[in-house]
Amino acid sequence: MTSWSLLPRIAALAVLALAGCTSAPQRWGEWTDPALGQSSGILRGGKVLIACDSFDLLMRQPCQDDLARALAARGVDPVVAPAATNPGTREADLQLAAGASAAGADFVFVLSLMPAAMSSGSGMSVGIGGFSFGRNSGAGIGLSAPIGGGWGSTGFSATGRVTDARTGRMVWSTTYVASPSSDIGGQVRELIRNVLDSAQAAGLL
Repeated sequence: MTSWSLLPRIAALAVLALAGCTSAPQRWGEWTDPALGQSSGILRGGKVLIACDSFDLLMRQPCQDDLARALAARGVDPVVAPAATNPGTREADLQLAAGASAAGADFVFVLSLMPAAMSSGSGMSVGIGGFSFGRNSGAGIGLSAPIGGGWGSTGFSATGRVTDARTGRMVWSTTYVASPSSDIGGQVRELIRNVLDSAQAAGLL
């Protein structure tokens, strides 16, 4: 899978965070398995097992509901993963893929949501750090505010990835980051729309 430089991501995030605006989500990058071709239509008209990965469990179900509705509107038959599923790693994706056949699905669509930027009235700092949410951890973007300053709006990143349940191979992925907003639900729906627009442009839908 193609890896993307971290510096363009940091630059894009800094612009969004420091501007404090409500601009449209920005794409960080996208990868498609060359074997799929330009118009594979692999998600179109069939069952797809879906799951949302979020550090906040209260966000997961609304995200899955929004993702299911958005996919259904584009001709996909979404099957929501069991509530006990804890997506977030490639190993978890493979476990979902193993159970997808029981649901009659050939593909797994996971959407990962993570906080990427925060704004506050008293200032902010943007740095490179680590994050750890539940069982998910890795290198990412760290945000901090002055002590006592409080937190303002949050901007999330959304990474969509599709795995072929028959082979366990990831065949497509894209990431978008949104500017900070207090309307988290609207922000997530906008991120989902952008991720699915990218999937459609890549020929998956």
